[in-house]
Amino acid sequence: MPPWLFTARQRFTPSQVNDWHSYLKFSGFAHITEVITLDSILCSDLIDDLIDEDWSHNIQADHRITWFTNLAYLRHRITWRTGQDQLLAILENPTQIHQVPSGFEFCGFDILDDHDSNSVLTNCGPFPSIFSSSDVNTLGLLSDLEKANTIAAKIRTQFPDEPHCRNCRVWQIARDPKLL
Repeated sequence: MPPWLFTARQRFTPSQVNDWHSYLKFSGFAHITEVITLDSILCSDLIDDLIDEDWSHNIQADHRITWFTNLAYLRHRITWRTGQDQLLAILENPTQIHQVPSGFEFCGFDILDDHDSNSVLTNCGPFPSIFSSSDVNTLGLLSDLEKANTIAAKIRTQFPDEPHCRNCRVWQIARDPKLL
């Protein structure tokens, strides 16, 4: 099994009425029912402050310190709010669609900037010459890995001077449905 990482995020759904309507207008994704993303603006991280024990289980790299390798630890680290929070399993630059960890459901593929903080797919503005709003699924992700890789390559090529675009990468995302 590939080295899955885990992160705890707030959900972004139509229940956030004003933000949701503004986002739909900005993104053009009129058909989505929720946004699942690693973008920290759209789906905020649930861990604001690290505790000492986190350092034994997290990724100790820039912009990844609230991502964990130990799923059991992360499950117990958060006081979960059903319907508001989500537990994501994530995999960087998959070469194929990988089987998701037990208990998780495949959601799709996101494209993140080189700081792992902004989604080029869902939060950097439309790229109509590269992909259309109909390319994303109802969760705001791409369902097809080949299409995700093609879109990421085109974004890198067409916007090499844009910091969010030049080193963007594809991430496979799965979610634990027990919190929904």
